Amino acid sequence: MFKGRKIVFVWILFLFLIGCKSDKESDKIYFDDKVVVGSPDHFMEVRHIILKGDNYGIGKKIAEIAQRDNIRFGPFGDKLINKVRREYIARNYPIFYERMKGAAEAVGLNVEDNVYDFSEISQFNVIPPVSCSVVFYPGEFTENGHDILSRNFDFTTGTIEFKHPKEGEMRAVSRPYIFEIYPDQGYASLAICAFDLMGGVLDGINSEGLTVAILAEEESIQKHGMEPANGVGLHELLSMRYLLDNCKDVEEAKEAMLYLKHYYSFIPCHYIIADRQGRSFIFEFSGVRNRTFVIDGDGPQCVTNHLISNYKSVNDLPEGEGVTSYSRFRTLHKAISVKKKFSLDELKSINSNVAVSPYVSDHPVYAPGRTLWHALYDTEERSLSVKFYLGEKPDPLDEKKVILEYSDYLRFQLKTN
Repeated sequence: MFKGRKIVFVWILFLFLIGCKSDKESDKIYFDDKVVVGSPDHFMEVRHIILKGDNYGIGKKIAEIAQRDNIRFGPFGDKLINKVRREYIARNYPIFYERMKGAAEAVGLNVEDNVYDFSEISQFNVIPPVSCSVVFYPGEFTENGHDILSRNFDFTTGTIEFKHPKEGEMRAVSRPYIFEIYPDQGYASLAICAFDLMGGVLDGINSEGLTVAILAEEESIQKHGMEPANGVGLHELLSMRYLLDNCKDVEEAKEAMLYLKHYYSFIPCHYIIADRQGRSFIFEFSGVRNRTFVIDGDGPQCVTNHLISNYKSVNDLPEGEGVTSYSRFRTLHKAISVKKKFSLDELKSINSNVAVSPYVSDHPVYAPGRTLWHALYDTEERSLSVKFYLGEKPDPLDEKKVILEYSDYLRFQLKTN
């Protein structure tokens, strides 16, 4: 009888240990990583990375991905500033601080080592201006009734200094990542990231339907120059990651952007933020960054690369030759003013009309700029449809032009159940 009880006890203990192991295994990060478009033979190779688990594990895995892709932490900046920035993030952005701790662990360091800044894993030291065009369409203005943000991302095809690459030198945005993240704390999100793997969000959407996009703000650069900082608070890309992690709608995003301490480590930027209630706003700083502006959308809202707050109407924009921020804004404004409903094909066409023109660039030093992707974020479906620039070839009908080659539109959708 005792022997039988002993066997039962052993089996219960065995099953208990199996259960404990199972619980422990369930805490591990889910990770999936694959190339979804392009290859080393194309201009661009885009990876889609899915991460699910606790924020510590997500940060650790991101650092491991960076190491695999030869993007590494190094001593950076002032120790005091690194310390104060870390403490600021720990108090104001605990979700991200957990990721920082995981990233530090991945490289065998302590997050409190002030020689390092674990808030970013940067591919480059300097980021040049980005010329982009974005329109947000509330659902009442789209044929499918969904709120949609339509975004061109324009950038150099050269190095981070705009130059043609030398042998073995990396082109600036030739290896972007689509991060699909499901954290244990914070909202799930889907975002296109470059420059910084930890918080380098250029555009994205979260599980609540909040969608964000960042654009360079050229007027302040032209009038006041650039003064990138190793500052305290959130840099311009990380603030977009903050919104996706923490905010469910436009009202929360407004309060967050006003509350946060901002600095720019690359370039002055402004932002367009929208939600699935059809609301949108542009957030920007004055030229000397002493004031902030919240500009609410009223119907479709567009933004390019000048300060929207400087002009009362489109008629006040300066005239300019060529495809300037002002001319692109006028083109967008006219297009969204002539109809009450737009199809998805029309949304694509409107943005294609302000994409970088396919003219040949024969400059011996500097590479041409191109529209590197066009993205459509659907706030109802929490989805992303995007096409990527893959390269170009001579146009046999016009020696002054090239034929730009793009992928088909790829579709990604957050799982919200």
